[in-house]
Amino acid sequence: MRARLSSCSILAAGLVGSLWACFDGFGTVGAICFANSQCGAEQACVNSVCGQCDDREIQAGELCFGTSSEENVFGEVSDLLAFDPESDGRNPLLIAMVNNNCQQPPNMGPPTVGGPACWGIYAMILDADGDFEATTPLGVSNDGYVPQIGAGDFDGAGTLDAAVAISPNDPLIDPSQLVIIHDFGFSDDSALLELDISLQPRTLHAADMNGDGLDDLLIGGQLSGSLALYVATPGVGFAAERLLVTDQTPRPAPPVDMDNDGDLDVVLISEVGRSVGVDLNNGSGNLSPQARQSIEDPLTPLDLAVADFDRDGNMDVVVFVGAPLNQASEGILSEVRVYRGLGDGTLELEHTLPGGELPTSGLAEDINHDGWPDIIVADVLEDKLPVHINREGSFPDIVTIDVAASPRSLMYADFDFDDIPDIVVGNANGVVAVVPSEN
Repeated sequence: MRARLSSCSILAAGLVGSLWACFDGFGTVGAICFANSQCGAEQACVNSVCGQCDDREIQAGELCFGTSSEENVFGEVSDLLAFDPESDGRNPLLIAMVNNNCQQPPNMGPPTVGGPACWGIYAMILDADGDFEATTPLGVSNDGYVPQIGAGDFDGAGTLDAAVAISPNDPLIDPSQLVIIHDFGFSDDSALLELDISLQPRTLHAADMNGDGLDDLLIGGQLSGSLALYVATPGVGFAAERLLVTDQTPRPAPPVDMDNDGDLDVVLISEVGRSVGVDLNNGSGNLSPQARQSIEDPLTPLDLAVADFDRDGNMDVVVFVGAPLNQASEGILSEVRVYRGLGDGTLELEHTLPGGELPTSGLAEDINHDGWPDIIVADVLEDKLPVHINREGSFPDIVTIDVAASPRSLMYADFDFDDIPDIVVGNANGVVAVVPSEN
C-alpha cells in the first residue's frame, strides 16, 4: 500500500515553512515526506525524502546521507579539491585550502581581521575507523590569502599538478603570485614555479582553453575587469600572462562548452556589474562576451554553477544571489536563479528559488541519482544545506541536510571508496565535514 503525500496539504496544516513548494506526489521512493508513515512499505523518511535507506543500494530519487565525519583545521576553508596523485580515479585525496590569521590562528576570526593572512593546504586522510584526519599542512607559514586551488596536467607528464593564486597582505608593496606545484604532494619532491600576476586574484580554474591537451590556468581578478590566462606551453612552462577583458570583478565557473562547438567557454558573474553571462571561446583562448542577464540592485551574485538541468543538450547556469542582511523585513531576500542555456552562449531566466540567508556558493549535482541535476546551497549563516530537488527540469521541492555551522564551500566526490559520491563541506569556522551517502 502506498501512502499518498501532498505537500500542499502539509502547507495548509502549517507543518512547513514558506520555502516548501507544492509537490503532489506519491509516498514512494523520492517523494517529499515528514514521517515514515507518509512513505511506502519498508521505506523511511530520511532528509525529508522517502527512501529505502541503509540497505546499501541506491534507488533513483532517494536522498540517504549518514552522520558526517568532521575534522577541525585552523582557519577559514576557502576551497576543496579531490586530488588523485596517481591519476587513476580510484583513490583521491581530500584537499582543503585553508586561510587563517598569521598572528593568532584561529582565534582572531576571519584571516583578514586583526592581522595578516596566512594560507595552508591540508590533506584529509581516511583512517581505519572511517574518520578523516588532517595531515600537517603544506605552506601554512606563507603570507597572503588563497581563495582557490586548482589541479591539472600542466606539463604533459601524465601526473596531476596543483596551482594556487596568492593575494598578498599588502598589494601596494607585493605583487600577487601564481604558484605551480608540479607532481603535487606533501613531500619535498614537488617542484615549484612562481610567477607574478598583474591582478589581485579572486578565482582560479585549470582547464584546456586552447585544445592542445594541456591544462591552462584562468584567474579572475578581485577588483579588475579582466581575466588572466596562463597558457601551458611544452618545454616552457607557461606563456606570458594574457589579459582577457571582460566584466568588472569577474567570478567565472569552471569552463564548459556553452555553444556545443567543442571548446571550453567561460560563464561568469560580476558582483559589481550585478550580471551573469557567457564569454565564448574561439578555440584559442580568446573570449567574446555575449549578452548579459542583469540582477537587480541591491541583490548581488555571489557564485554560480553549471549543469544541463532540463536535459536538452545545452548547459544551463544556476546563480547564488545574496541579499543585504538588513532588508529581509522589506521583502528583499536571497535567491537561487536558474538560467536556461540556449546553446549559442545566451541565457534566459527560467526559475527563481529561495536562497536562504546568504548563499555564498553551491553545487549542481544529481545527489538523488534520478538522472536530473539538483542544486545544493551553501548558506554561510546556517547549519543546513538546502537542496532544490530537480523534478524533470523544474524545482518544486526543497529539503535540507544537517551539517556543521557556516558552510562556505562544497564538493561532491567519493572519499570512502564505495563508488558513490559524498557531499564534502568546508566551513568558514574551520570544519571540514564529509557527509556520506548511505553506502
